[in-house]
Amino acid sequence: MLLASAALGIPVRADDLPKLTISLPAEIESFPIAFANDDSQNIFKDHGLSVDLVGFSNLQDRNTALLTGAIDGVMSDISSLLILMDHDATLNMTSTAYDNTDGSRRYTIMTHAFSSIQTLDQLLSRLGNSSRDTIGMLRKTDIEYETDRLLTSKGFKVSEALDYTDFTDLVELATLVAAGSWLAAALPEPIGAYVQYITNAGGTPAVVLSEFEGQDLVPSVMAFQSQVIQQKADRIDKFYAAYQQVITTLQNTPRDQIVTVGLNAALKFFFPGVQRQDLPPGAEEFLIKYLIPQFPAPRNLLPDEYQQVADWALSKKFVSASIEYDKAYIHQFNQP
Repeated sequence: MLLASAALGIPVRADDLPKLTISLPAEIESFPIAFANDDSQNIFKDHGLSVDLVGFSNLQDRNTALLTGAIDGVMSDISSLLILMDHDATLNMTSTAYDNTDGSRRYTIMTHAFSSIQTLDQLLSRLGNSSRDTIGMLRKTDIEYETDRLLTSKGFKVSEALDYTDFTDLVELATLVAAGSWLAAALPEPIGAYVQYITNAGGTPAVVLSEFEGQDLVPSVMAFQSQVIQQKADRIDKFYAAYQQVITTLQNTPRDQIVTVGLNAALKFFFPGVQRQDLPPGAEEFLIKYLIPQFPAPRNLLPDEYQQVADWALSKKFVSASIEYDKAYIHQFNQP
């Protein structure tokens, strides 16, 4: 019916198409899907699928939506999905979503513009001195895993109770750090760019202490409710066909053309209410660099990538038992 309607020149309404409801994080890996779903592109619609994108600034709200089946699929870090599965969520990971193969910035540790701290070593010497002398982050996620790895590589023995503070809302954390009300944060992009360039105090950028340089970061992943995989696999196939197309488009389109359309789509998704003309000097160039890197196509998550996070989550007692790779991940959707 879709092809026949298109051939006759009859517009197909999104309401008439099979639908998936997908939660995206306010992180860099969401850009291709947000771009594909933007009114300027309609790539999912072209593949016969309507996609409702749902954003949660609060991780607990997203987890509740997953546990109750309110959303069909999610783009996520591996750690938080393992914790949900340990709490009886019936989910399966189906592919990677983003791994920064081009070396672009994905996570940062930063302190506010008023801080005297200029290096990561200086920050480590301050941690634990007071209740706010900690690194704020979304705990029990891959950013904590990567921060553990980074600090351990510098010979620092992490005490979660003294050195980390859990925030479930990235916007709240970003606001506190930008205002100088919290010492430091481990932030994903583009929230880091938001703190550094959009909310900077008096034109002074926040201080970036680490970009996790040289650290092989684990990829984020796509996951779907197991029931959705069983009952709506054709919709997930359409989703991946559109996903692959938008990645190809982003890889093969001249960058100036991507920026013209893509920056507006990125601002609308990541920073609702922020208009391009409202950006402070230097912010647009910075956001273009970090909001629109070279995006790789989704692929199968490797067992070793999965296992290193699973072992860490078990060692931290975030999960009660190890979940085998073959139970958590399925290869059904033919990713290369």
